[in-house]
Amino acid sequence: MKLIACALPLLAGVPSVLTAQIRVGTTLGPIAVVATLGGRGVTVRAAPRGSRRTPAARLPRASSASAARVLATAGRYVGTPYRYGGGTPATGFDCSGFVQYVFARNGVDLPRTSRQQAAAGHALAARVDSLKPGDLMLFSSKGVRIDHVAIYVGNNRMLHSSAGAGKVVYDDLTTARGKWYLKRHVASRRVL
Repeated sequence: MKLIACALPLLAGVPSVLTAQIRVGTTLGPIAVVATLGGRGVTVRAAPRGSRRTPAARLPRASSASAARVLATAGRYVGTPYRYGGGTPATGFDCSGFVQYVFARNGVDLPRTSRQQAAAGHALAARVDSLKPGDLMLFSSKGVRIDHVAIYVGNNRMLHSSAGAGKVVYDDLTTARGKWYLKRHVASRRVL
């Protein structure tokens, strides 16, 4: 507990531009306590010691969300303008803001950036044939790090907020534009 008490003031002083997560944990009798500094500030969680609880940033909270509802919600925003850093229909969406917003409307809490979303849920092979509707497709446009995310719709289609298109669009992965994305598809995650 002393470790957390000492670390919290330090964590609170770290600039908000930090994108990685920092975790400090200890046990207090039968309770395990973990303090996390992430994109949303400092959070403190306590759970019975020995429980195999997965950190919130890894798995979405339990929900009754279904792929059909997520895709219906996402489809309502087709045509919404692209805006870097945008996270609402009123301001426009960037790719990860769109994904976070849509899933949140269906009770699934995802991290804010595409790199953070690449750690959510369960890993899948980065192949279209391993995807189900509602899965996340993650891309590295320059081959260095993940910098784009889309929602797989099914039938070789994805839905995303695209800077190139300037808005939220469906893209067919069998077209030239879709093949460009497939060459840069580096990870897939199942969050439902």
